[in-house]
Amino acid sequence: MNNFIFFNPTKVIFGAGELNRLGEEASKYGKKALVIKTTGPIQKSGIFERATKILNAAGMKVYFLDDVTPNPKFSKLKEGVNICREEGIDIVIGIGGGTAIDLAKGLAWGALAEGDLWDYFIRKRVATKSLPIGAVSTLLGTGAEMNVNCTITNEETKEKFGVHYPVSFPKFAIIDPELQLTLPRKLTAGGMADIISHVLEGYFDGCEDTPLQDRIAEGIILTVLENEKILDYPNDIVARGNIAWASTLAINGINDAGRGGKDWDAHTIEHEVSAKYDVRHGEGMAVVHIAWLYYLCKKDPKKFVHFAERIFGIQKTSGQTDLSVGIKGIDVLKEKFRSWGLPITLRELGVEQGILPLLAKDASKNPEGGKLDPDIVLEVLKSCY
Repeated sequence: MNNFIFFNPTKVIFGAGELNRLGEEASKYGKKALVIKTTGPIQKSGIFERATKILNAAGMKVYFLDDVTPNPKFSKLKEGVNICREEGIDIVIGIGGGTAIDLAKGLAWGALAEGDLWDYFIRKRVATKSLPIGAVSTLLGTGAEMNVNCTITNEETKEKFGVHYPVSFPKFAIIDPELQLTLPRKLTAGGMADIISHVLEGYFDGCEDTPLQDRIAEGIILTVLENEKILDYPNDIVARGNIAWASTLAINGINDAGRGGKDWDAHTIEHEVSAKYDVRHGEGMAVVHIAWLYYLCKKDPKKFVHFAERIFGIQKTSGQTDLSVGIKGIDVLKEKFRSWGLPITLRELGVEQGILPLLAKDASKNPEGGKLDPDIVLEVLKSCY
């Protein structure tokens, strides 16, 4: 295990009905709130109307950044920044999943930034101050409510880059399982795959002597698998709550403290896919990460034996190699994703075969993918096409 500093100042308010605390928390930071309003099923849930009433009751004026679509766009970030500056916004609130919360983070520091905002995503500048950020999680998987991660897609350049500025920790995060009861099955499944993907990036980063971190990671994955019944019984609020908290713990830093701290290569590769084809991140990860795991297992299968045994109960018997056991564990996870109704090939995502070399090349050019070999990435992409 490596030396580490763990810091996470986000106040978490967890439980059914806790959306009612939104006004109480947000009003601590001022009178004007900008709420990120995403499109899709969430609009039919009535949550934005509820949130507005709650904020108004706390004496706050509410502004909206409307028509925000999955894979948050740079153009929307700039639009939100303009609203913040023109209206004197005091706090930015992301209500939704990673789309809403990531965008809230980006425009919160963007409102106080100088120069070209894209410079902050290509590492030419660093954000050092931000408006306060509030997060209301309505979509499991992203875990954005309790971390600094902010990933934005530039529609013009077809680039999807992430930044991780300490000023982007939300001041508070409301995780209310009731808000997730109306999630469609496929969004729920994609979120479950995303949780597992977040855990496995660090689990297989090559750092040794991390027994506690491994047990935390395995516990998160097992919690997702043990509560997969929400796909057929979406109103099971206890199961929803279990997975919602697993989603947060998967990527709030505690699971990876002391690990190798390497770049999340599977995520970097998937970002190229979703930047160019606008696929939902969880579905993209279900395809790309499985292929990346096969590649890692062939390089060093030892840790995959632990994964196969502890998660799926696959015991190594006499005559079996570490590689064969590791591959069997990945096979089971792949079939699990398939049983959830998720895509397992790039073809299912609408990716054209001729673009694979460009995806591989651009992944290696990503600020977080500098160590990726485009030839290896290309082979991995071909393997899941």
